[in-house]
Amino acid sequence: MEGSDAACTLQQSTTRSRRMTSDTQSNRVDKLIIDPRYNGPNTSGNGGWVAGSLARLLGTQAVSVSLRAPAPLAVPMWVRRGDDGALTLEDNGTLIAEAGLASLELDVPKAPDPDDAEAAGVRAQKVSQQGGNAPYARCFGCGLARSDGLRIVPGPVGDDGIVATSWTPPLLLAGNGGQLSVEATWVALDCSAGFAWMPLLPAGTAIVTARMTAVIHQPLQVGRRYTVIGWPIARDGRKLHAGTAIFDPAGKVQACSRQLWLIQRT
Repeated sequence: MEGSDAACTLQQSTTRSRRMTSDTQSNRVDKLIIDPRYNGPNTSGNGGWVAGSLARLLGTQAVSVSLRAPAPLAVPMWVRRGDDGALTLEDNGTLIAEAGLASLELDVPKAPDPDDAEAAGVRAQKVSQQGGNAPYARCFGCGLARSDGLRIVPGPVGDDGIVATSWTPPLLLAGNGGQLSVEATWVALDCSAGFAWMPLLPAGTAIVTARMTAVIHQPLQVGRRYTVIGWPIARDGRKLHAGTAIFDPAGKVQACSRQLWLIQRT
């Protein structure tokens, strides 16, 4: 695939979070609660939101988050920082996620024509609604059975395996200065990787996000039109590698990610 001018390349950084508090040991700890609004499956947190919550604590550089178990909703979980700055998220002794600063090298395809991306998204939403959008009809990222989520459903565009859609962050998600939060931006990057693989797998194959490595080059602005894409990279047995990116109207990369998804065992 043709690379864009703003391929995501970032080296490791030593940026440390200022939002953690010290406990009586050497590690720093904090609590994280996933509001039920930010679900993926009905009973657990959206993978992008959980990963983005840890990324926010680590700062503005590229962050890699491995998701080890579903994150419960409305339950206080412990965020612990190791001596190396890495974070772990735990629920009553169960490891939910691990996060750390990372390097991200990703060849991002050229942005599709915005009108083509919008048409692909409209077609994909119709197909998704006809199929009931199950089992993620109420997912904060791609669910169409709710009006307070992102509703990002990309569809095939072109012949390179890319899925795309036009997307405008809703005003109800506006934060400081009208910017979209880090957590919501990670959600916007998340589900498109799964959509990129769905046409290549047998119907009904269940897949889940296992790892996201992402960077936000420029905070997204609510009310502004963007293009969101996903594309498959490689498959290794149950492991599905994919990339996602968000472009501004000029075709410049605003955020991007490389992801690992897993085909669930039957």
